[in-house]
Amino acid sequence: MNRTYRHRRLSSVGNIPGRTTVRHQMSFIRIMKKKTIISICVLLLLASCRNRSTGYQQSHEDKQAKEMLQGLWTNGENSDPAMLVRGDSIFYPDSASMPVRFWVYQDTLYLQGKNLHGYKIEKQAPHLLKFTNQNGDEVRLVKSGDKTLRSAFSYHVYAMNTFREQSQDTIIRTDLGYFESKVHVETTSDKVIKSTYNDNGVEVDNMYLDNVASLRLLNHGTPVFAHDFRKQEFQSLIPKDFLFRSILRRMYFTHADAKALYYYVVIGIPDADTTYVIELRVTPDGRMSKKLR
Repeated sequence: MNRTYRHRRLSSVGNIPGRTTVRHQMSFIRIMKKKTIISICVLLLLASCRNRSTGYQQSHEDKQAKEMLQGLWTNGENSDPAMLVRGDSIFYPDSASMPVRFWVYQDTLYLQGKNLHGYKIEKQAPHLLKFTNQNGDEVRLVKSGDKTLRSAFSYHVYAMNTFREQSQDTIIRTDLGYFESKVHVETTSDKVIKSTYNDNGVEVDNMYLDNVASLRLLNHGTPVFAHDFRKQEFQSLIPKDFLFRSILRRMYFTHADAKALYYYVVIGIPDADTTYVIELRVTPDGRMSKKLR
């Protein structure tokens, strides 16, 4: 009797629903972990394939199609110069647009600038090129032998804001006397690339130069504060990705109170409305603080 009793007791314990549920949960967790690992491996494999694809395309490019592209091409409707193809590069009749590397793989024209884009070739002949731009519109280009059109490409690429300067000299009356404020903004050699689209719907890269803003503050002729501001000084207030794509656009005096003088620094995407405004507070003893407006 005792043996039978113990046997039944052990059997009943082995079939407790709670333990069965725990085993199922553990099995489910193991399966999910395996699926997660497999998914990660697949993503890494796909990323690796994508990284190799560009190099593979370039090494297996259509050399005959590339050779036919060499030369000067005009827009089919008005015969205005559209692009000059020379070697591995495409040049545009715009001194602000940077040349891009290109290659042809299968039926696609690839342009490698700041970003990589592929344009499906609809028709290619020695003197005719039709492709689809990123809007889905057909672009028709005709090769031209007019040598006078080459002058449209005889330039050195320069930044959109080259030689732009801003100055603001202000005499400020405060409770602590008169202050002379001198603000000067000018370009540096630091380049910022902004992608946009030309008249044919092709993405092109325009170059801009970042600025440096100099502030000189004097009290009755005595220097109180002097500093050259660059956008990197405001990285604690502005997202990193935005700061990378932006330039220091402006700096100017706004007002003064009994304790300090105030300035605005504007950092934004070139030729766009998207900006961040930082307020600088400078005290008569030369202390400076900043905050986001």
